[in-house]
Amino acid sequence: MDESLPGNTVDPFENYTFSSNLNYKFSEDLTTAINYRLFYQDIDIAGESEEWDTNFTSITRHKWSPKLHADYEVYFTQYKANQLEFNPINDEILFNSDFNQRLFRPEVRLTYDISSNQEMIAGIGSNFEFLDRNLFENEVSFYSQYIYAQHSFSPLQQVDVILGGRFDVHSEYDSQFSPKASAIYKLNDQISIKSSVGSGFKAPDFRQLYLDFTNSAVGYTVVGNRVEEAVVERLQNSDQLLSLTLDLEDLGQPLDAESSTGINLGLSYQKNKFDFSLNAFRNDIQNLIDTRIIARKTNGQNVFGYVNRDNIYTTGAETDLSYTFTENLKLSVGYQLLYAFDKEAEDRIDEGDVFIRDPETLITRRLERSDYFGLPNRSRHLANFKIYYNIPEWKAFVNLRLNYRSKYALFDTNGTGLIDNYDDSFVDGFSLLNLTLSKSLFKNYKFQLVGENILNNEQTGLLNLPGIRITGKIQFQL
Repeated sequence: MDESLPGNTVDPFENYTFSSNLNYKFSEDLTTAINYRLFYQDIDIAGESEEWDTNFTSITRHKWSPKLHADYEVYFTQYKANQLEFNPINDEILFNSDFNQRLFRPEVRLTYDISSNQEMIAGIGSNFEFLDRNLFENEVSFYSQYIYAQHSFSPLQQVDVILGGRFDVHSEYDSQFSPKASAIYKLNDQISIKSSVGSGFKAPDFRQLYLDFTNSAVGYTVVGNRVEEAVVERLQNSDQLLSLTLDLEDLGQPLDAESSTGINLGLSYQKNKFDFSLNAFRNDIQNLIDTRIIARKTNGQNVFGYVNRDNIYTTGAETDLSYTFTENLKLSVGYQLLYAFDKEAEDRIDEGDVFIRDPETLITRRLERSDYFGLPNRSRHLANFKIYYNIPEWKAFVNLRLNYRSKYALFDTNGTGLIDNYDDSFVDGFSLLNLTLSKSLFKNYKFQLVGENILNNEQTGLLNLPGIRITGKIQFQL
């Protein structure tokens, strides 16, 4: 931190979270569970900046018979972001935005127990999305319907199989059928082999299309695909942009729905206090909806947007290991190896169409596969280390989490159109240390203290870390 620089590292802010859970049993065959969560944040800047995030879920379960039950689920979420910025000299309004997104999703799900080793699940539901913005003349809305079914059974004593599929119909995008199959083979009581293959579908949401939000506490901006051009023009006119990371004609390109096919093969081992799992995966994705940096701001932060990456694949492996030393002490370690590449970029390299000028020798040569790093914002290595320690006599517990992320790149800087080892937008590898302390007080209260980024890592890439953050929480339960 340079104390000679004017202003605050982080503008003052306050936020509150309220959550509640209600369960009611009408009878042996009819129960209801209701969950509600509200998050509010207010940031003290030259103007007003407020966020509301509301989530409501209600699930009613009705047992029609010993073999058949129905779940009636209602989900509602609302995200509001109001920002008003003015010139502190003459009180002139520089920016005024009201963003109000709502999603309502009703769903009916039926579960039928065919036998002790066979079950059928089928469901149908709808999504109703609405967006109000003061910058739009009319409200924007999306509608989608979906239906799915799943059959789980055991053809052999040691084999469990799940077959399923889902069909989505969207008001703005093509319909999509997504099948899936998975199986587990139990070699013995300790070792199991798991495999799965399936496809998926994801349409862009309103935030990815229309969001125009600046985090005033840190200073970065996130914009939806369809408002990129207008936001960039506004930031340029107010002298908030340092540079663009892409050409103006590349802004606001249509954002398509994402589809994917994935294959997984895994092994798990569990015995006494020891748990181990290993999983290898391959995902081929069409029109991947990904985050990208479209501009750098004069405050050192970024303007983020969304883009489709047409022909992508990710492959790698992940492993988790945990050991329970005692009833009150548990340790776990995890690691992921990830390769994320653009097939079209690999083809360009293989055809000899990509050239690079070596910054050390100043010699221009063809780029090799070994020079290609992969997609932006993807680290080759991720690791985590966790310790959970319960202290019964104090009615308290401690949870320590250490996460490591190896280097990754933000965007292409040398004109090759891909991320290679000669780009200078790489963020060095780093670690984040978080600590949670929790203690029960009296009969119905629980106090929790959370420390985030205790090592005070000051990465300025996609993380935008504001420094050490301490959060207190008091929970009351009847």
